[in-house]
Formats: sequence, structure tokens, C-alpha cells
Amino acid sequence: MQRISSIDPAAARGRTRELLDAVQQAFGMVPNAVRVMANSPVVLESFLAFSKAMGGAKIGPALHHQVKLTTSETNACEYCASILSSVAPSSGLSAADVLAGRTGRSDDRRTDAALAFAREVLQSRGKVSHQRLAAVRQVGLGDAEIVEIVASVVLGCFTNFLNNVAETELDVPRAEPVIASTSACASGACAAH
Repeated sequence: MQRISSIDPAAARGRTRELLDAVQQAFGMVPNAVRVMANSPVVLESFLAFSKAMGGAKIGPALHHQVKLTTSETNACEYCASILSSVAPSSGLSAADVLAGRTGRSDDRRTDAALAFAREVLQSRGKVSHQRLAAVRQVGLGDAEIVEIVASVVLGCFTNFLNNVAETELDVPRAEPVIASTSACASGACAAH
């Protein structure tokens, strides 16, 4: 059972109502995670501004999304893994791209290095090794992209931690466990996801 209440957009007032209306207009729905954030209009407004700004990141929407998937899996956030998997096609991600994000591994050298860097940022709490930093630079990612990957991890951590604390109820299809997804892809059924 959800441990932090969700704000009903129809009952919201003032700035909270404005923010929830903007989410509804932009996405055609107000995800339950956003309704939880709406308990604090300051938090919701900050999250929306951060998310919008990251839409213009040099790393691009696909890698930003994959980094948040890696973060969600690492932080065991079922809500975030599910919603990110559900909306992935709108970010231009294929089923294989989603799986790469969720496992933190990719056949693409640049993406693989970025996801490995993101995992180390999480695991080391930002105290990444010189070798990992060199590896991400070797694939052509510069300081701007490195800063953006860290920001993607942080944004993912915020939603992961809040949804894990709240035990936010899913309002999107539950993402298959990664092991089941990996097995399906190995058998050639990735395109069916």
C-alpha cells in the first residue's frame, strides 16, 4: 500500500493545480509519481524545471533516458523502471535500447561507456576512478556530457528514492524483471516488447 498520499489534480488548488494542469496538458495524464511530488509544489516545480532543462542536454534524450533506467535498476525502483520503460519509445528508444539501459550495458561503445560511468557514479557516490573517467572520455564524451550524465543520475535518484519511500502505486504497465527481458531478447523476442 502506498505510504505517501497522491494529490488528486481535480482537488488541487493554487500553484499545485497549475503544475498538475501543465503535466496533464503535456503528457495527457498525471503520473502517480507526479501526484506524490505534488504534496510539495516547490518539489514538483523543481522536478519539472530540472526535467525540462535536461531535455536540451548534449547527451540527447535517448542516453539521458538510458542513464535514468540504469539508475532505476541500480536503486531497485520498480515504479521508475516501469514508467521509463513504458515511455521509452517517445524518447526514440527501441526494446534493445531499453534493455541496455536497464542492464547498464550496450553493444554501442559510447553508450556502454556512458552507462558504465553512470553505474560507477552511483556505486561510488560520485568518487569515480581515474580509469572510468578516462574511459568515458576515450569514446568522445567531453566535460559537458560527463556533467550531464551525473545530472541524469541525480535526477533518476530523486525519483527513485521518492518512489521507493512512498511505495508509489503503479499506474503504468509493470516492467518485466530484467532477467525475463534478457531471456526474451536472447530468444529473438525483443521486438515484441
